[in-house]
Amino acid sequence: MIRAIYFLFVLVGCSAATDQKPTELVNAEKLKQLQSEGVTVIDIRTRNEYDEGHIPGVLHVDFLAEGFIDEIKKQDVFKPIVIHCASGGRSGRASKMMEEVGFKTIYDYSGGFSDWKAKGLEIEK
Repeated sequence: MIRAIYFLFVLVGCSAATDQKPTELVNAEKLKQLQSEGVTVIDIRTRNEYDEGHIPGVLHVDFLAEGFIDEIKKQDVFKPIVIHCASGGRSGRASKMMEEVGFKTIYDYSGGFSDWKAKGLEIEK
């Protein structure tokens, strides 16, 4: 009986651990909190989009540029990272790519820069 309970505990524990995804969707408030804690924020919009305005203090890596994943791999896969695009489409695809190359904790600002701007938050040019 004890063996059966132990086996069930191990089986459930292992399956729960493998179901966990490294990507979590976040809003503007959570992004600001993470940024204040020193978490790297990467804007993955195009150069033109970035130059028109961006969240202060972000790193820019164009998702549509050749070598995107090579640039992303320069980040430490064991440190949390926030990514965002204009409205969430590209960041969703990028987070899947980042999961595949081993990033452990990815925060996806699903509202993207459009949400940030609509909230009237600080923008840098």
